[in-house]
Amino acid sequence: MAGQQLAALNINPNPSPSNSPKSLYDLSLQCLIGSMNTKVPALDRISRLAELPRNLLIDVYEMMSQQESLKDTLLEELVKLEVFSRLVRYSAARSKLLRIMASLMASKKMLASRLSENYVSRYGVPGQEEEEVPLLKAEKISQDQAALENRSSDLDQLLIYDIQTGASISPSSSSFERPSQCMSIQEPQSPVPSLAELTLYNKAAVEELPAEELRAIDLGLRLGSFLSEAGWMQESITVLACLNGRLKHLPPHKHWLEMRLDCLQRLLYAESAHCNFKLAQRTYDELVGLNKSIHSRVPGQLVAIAYTQISAMYFARNEYNYSHIWSGLAMQHLRGSAPPRIIIDVLRQAAKACVVKRDFARANLLICQAVRRAREHFGLTHQKYGDALLDYGFFLLNVDSVFQSVNVYKEALAVRRGIFGNMNFHVAIAHEDLSYAYYVHEYSTGDFSCAQDHVDKAVNIMKNLVPSNHLMLASAKRVKALLLEEIALDKMADGMDEEDLLLQSEELHNFALLLSLEVFGEVNVQTAKHYGNLGRLYQTMNRFEEAERMHQKAIKIKTDLLGAFDYEVGLSIGHLASLYNYQMKKYRDAEKLYLRSIDISLRLFGHSYSGLEYDYLGLCHVYETLHDFEKYLRYAHTLENWQMLRGQNLTQNKSSYPAIEVDYSIEEVRSKFFNMCVCKNSPTRSAPVESDASPN
Repeated sequence: MAGQQLAALNINPNPSPSNSPKSLYDLSLQCLIGSMNTKVPALDRISRLAELPRNLLIDVYEMMSQQESLKDTLLEELVKLEVFSRLVRYSAARSKLLRIMASLMASKKMLASRLSENYVSRYGVPGQEEEEVPLLKAEKISQDQAALENRSSDLDQLLIYDIQTGASISPSSSSFERPSQCMSIQEPQSPVPSLAELTLYNKAAVEELPAEELRAIDLGLRLGSFLSEAGWMQESITVLACLNGRLKHLPPHKHWLEMRLDCLQRLLYAESAHCNFKLAQRTYDELVGLNKSIHSRVPGQLVAIAYTQISAMYFARNEYNYSHIWSGLAMQHLRGSAPPRIIIDVLRQAAKACVVKRDFARANLLICQAVRRAREHFGLTHQKYGDALLDYGFFLLNVDSVFQSVNVYKEALAVRRGIFGNMNFHVAIAHEDLSYAYYVHEYSTGDFSCAQDHVDKAVNIMKNLVPSNHLMLASAKRVKALLLEEIALDKMADGMDEEDLLLQSEELHNFALLLSLEVFGEVNVQTAKHYGNLGRLYQTMNRFEEAERMHQKAIKIKTDLLGAFDYEVGLSIGHLASLYNYQMKKYRDAEKLYLRSIDISLRLFGHSYSGLEYDYLGLCHVYETLHDFEKYLRYAHTLENWQMLRGQNLTQNKSSYPAIEVDYSIEEVRSKFFNMCVCKNSPTRSAPVESDASPN
């Protein structure tokens, strides 16, 4: 099944290496590199390397990056903004430049920080001081339900330029947020201007800005994006914040709006990815302020990617309704004339927003198109392809295609490691996602060795890259805590005392919970998940009253935020039912909760959902204990039918959401996306294991 899913998208996880002999060009490069040393003649030649054509220069630098003795010399060359500017503008050298950066940073040659410092030193506005905002000691994102209601009110008042009509609309009025209905949009009455590439400015139209100013802006945008793409988010934030301050001080000119929007959307991406939500909120506020000025002459693809980054920010903050709304607005502005990078990123984020809203048909359409485009435009070893694979694995995990998800995550990790090496932010995220997929896949077997290996790597990488109180480190530790708990359970079943493992797990869970409370507040899905994790752990540790309180907190928060019939609510209800059934002997309470959990699962995912097994087994235990044999036989029969359905799906390689092989145009994707019906009661649907790659 996994092979079919990958083959349908032409994913080749094991491309065969080339065994051809080295070319004369490669031999010449080796000779040149071999002649380099610290003697004066060699240093003179090195200083003149920058005069080479860019296609030659990048190859020389890449080979130098592979020689430990030349890395200091290479670092001093690349920190020169003039040299780096030539290469970062050369799109054909992007992958090689990323590998060079990774090689130097792995050897503690701090190219990222040196470049950001040099940019700020040269182009920072005099008197402009970056506000010092502690990474995680910021104000809470959301204090309580009232804060959420206030944000909803703000959204109602926000006016957004509608590319279809040229008028301003409120995002809360978008029919995209009402997934129970069929949705349609009208095509624009007049064609949208065709733009083959995203044009940041038209030199002829902004001649009031001197050439040096244009170069500073262009370099800031390119350098800031390159650093975030390379996984060095804090340095990216430094560069883009500096550029944003500079843009604010410029005199009025024709394309100021496009420049500000582009800078802010890149800055918002870096801040959200680095979980610096207070800075992200400030950037979002600036974007929303500019948003009121958007008009038809602003490139549609720039608006689309800006809305996509807003969606990504809300997604990172676990505010899925707003993420869903903004991704739908981004899709409205997307056109086939947009650059491939923007198309892929808009599709990826919209797909993720649909996944967490259980809108799997749309998510499948979007992510399959994103993977296909990334493969065709960038190739099998490009970062953009790895990014798309990671999101495809996220989709597969959530639609209960766990085995396929593991394989896709493995390929995504291989792509990222091939570009960034081992000690990298993006690689750590891929390790964590793969670890959790392995955890889910091997849950029934108890063999968590692969999951443990990958989560240990994720934790170790994050420890080297982020502060000890960083949310990304807490996320990896949370997965490790789940694994420690399961390993302890298995050893306890064999008669071993593993209290130490459980205490370690509790410490990690509490660390993640306290950090979530500090950053997100009490009323947040992520906080609720941490309560649920602690509830399960306390159940294992025989601390039943504490477990009950944790599960009840999780249920209340999730119900308040997501509604009574959301998958997340059903998951927590099932956990509390298990506690009442097997530990606290509250069988009637357990019965009611199991029936609620089953009802939610059947409403959302149909009769073959994997999670139904635990509810059916639980009910059988309840009715057997209560000597209600009629109901016991009924649910024992239901369990047998479930097992038959699951077996048929496995043997026949059935999937509720097979890969979409058709290569649609963007216009066709948009049409299908906005005209698709969401039938959440479909009996053929399978279910996600979790609402995201992070555990409950």
